[in-house]
Amino acid sequence: MLDEDQSAGHEVWGVWVPRRPSGRFKWPDELKVKVIERIEGGEKIAFIASQVGAKDSLVSKWVKDHRDAQSRPADKLGIVEVVGVERSHSRNSLPKPGIACDLHLGDMRLSIPAGYPGTHLAEILRALRAGQ
Repeated sequence: MLDEDQSAGHEVWGVWVPRRPSGRFKWPDELKVKVIERIEGGEKIAFIASQVGAKDSLVSKWVKDHRDAQSRPADKLGIVEVVGVERSHSRNSLPKPGIACDLHLGDMRLSIPAGYPGTHLAEILRALRAGQ
């Protein structure tokens, strides 16, 4: 059970869930992914919602939004697939945080190394979208 006295937030499955000044939680995408994976694996929404400290309706919305996004056709960028998703490992250095992946955008391929700044990636994708 979650401790209601934690005004700054709480940790769920190793993910910190901060509380906004309004009192609402800011649910990280990393946790939403874990929630969706467990529900798609057969666990009940009510059970998962109680574990993370969210309302059933909110968790249901995360699942619905995910399923809706999966059923939508590719947008005008022509994103076909994300391939090669794996954690970055090197014998000579510590693993980098994050996930490395390759994006296929039509006939273009974009390799994103683990730890690449998300703000830079967002700028690249905005530029691609603006160039359409």
